[in-house]
This record gives sequence, structure tokens and C-alpha cells, in this order.
Amino acid sequence: MGRSDPLIRPFYHEHIKPQGEIALLGFVNNSWFDGDLYDLQLNNWNINDNWELDKKYDTIISLRCPYFAKNPEDFIERCYSHLNDKGKLYVDWGLGDHWRYANYKIGWVKDGEHEEAYEEGNCLWSGVWDDSFLENEEYKLFQSRVKKYGYHDVKKAAHEQIPKILEIKKIKKYFDISYNMKALWSGFMERPLTLLAPQLYILVSGTKR
Repeated sequence: MGRSDPLIRPFYHEHIKPQGEIALLGFVNNSWFDGDLYDLQLNNWNINDNWELDKKYDTIISLRCPYFAKNPEDFIERCYSHLNDKGKLYVDWGLGDHWRYANYKIGWVKDGEHEEAYEEGNCLWSGVWDDSFLENEEYKLFQSRVKKYGYHDVKKAAHEQIPKILEIKKIKKYFDISYNMKALWSGFMERPLTLLAPQLYILVSGTKR
């Protein structure tokens, strides 16, 4: 998918442990696990459109996709309804601008507008949050790296710049959850003519209640 692949793929495989029958909700070029692939590129990637899976699954994996949901809790509810009892859910969100933009933003805005991703009209809409993030070492690393861009309160900036924040407590209505984080890039020139801007991946793992 991008420049982070060599680093983020091992992170996914370390923390994602599929079981039974697996559904992959995402994009055709992001199938890093074996399973039934459902391409959610629907109507400008509004993944809250009225989608259904062919059956219920033991594991649902959706990577680099949930932040296209305008209503992320609805997305979580749909995943819940398509899981068997005690089924596993793995979804991720992120913080940090994409490398292609000169004006760094933590959230999904660029010059006051929603950040467009990959094609015209495809906007990043949502993020995830819990105050326990503040004590996570990967979060602290990300926070230290974005100070050079004027971000001294990442929580405040994320809530201001991301159109919709899904609180972890809302996911807990449906799942017993844990999460892992991975901070990437320092923001310095790490290869010729390339600025690799700081990013933070947040992988949420859940077991259906």
C-alpha cells in the first residue's frame, strides 16, 4: 500500500492472531492474511454504506480502512453482527499526516479541508481515542516527534482535526478489547528528497461479547 509496509506488516502479524473462518474487509491490494476478501471501495469509500457479508465469521480483519467511516460506531456494529460468538475483530486507525503533504497535520485536515486520500472525493473521516493512550510508550514517542510541528497536545489536536472520534468505551459495548500502537518516522530526511512524516498506527483487537 505504501512506504510504511515493510515496518507495519510485521507489526500486524505480531498482534493479529486469526482463528477459524476469516473475513478481510478492506481493499484488494491489502490482503496480507488469508480469508474471504470483501472490497469496501463503495461510493467514495463511505464504508457505512449498506454492506453485508455472505455469512458470519470467526475473525474479521479490517486494516487501513475504518478511518474512511463517517460513522465508525456503525462500522463496529456491522462487524459485530457478522461475527460468530466469541469472534475476533481486528481494526486499526491512525494519527499523522500522509507523507505526500507538505503541511503536516495530525488529523484528517489539510489547510482547513478534509484530507483527500488517493483519489478526488475520498476523505479520511474518523479516528479512535482513549485517555489510556497517553501512557503508551509508542504514543509518547509519536508525541515527542510531532512537537517540531507545533503539536504539544496531541489529544486536543486529534479531536479538533479528525471529523469523528470513536471512543474506546463505545467499542467495549460490543467487544472485550485491547490495543497496540506503532510509531513510525521521525520527520527528518531519512532518504534523499523524502520527508517521512510521523505517523501512529493504533490497532484495536476485540473478542465479541
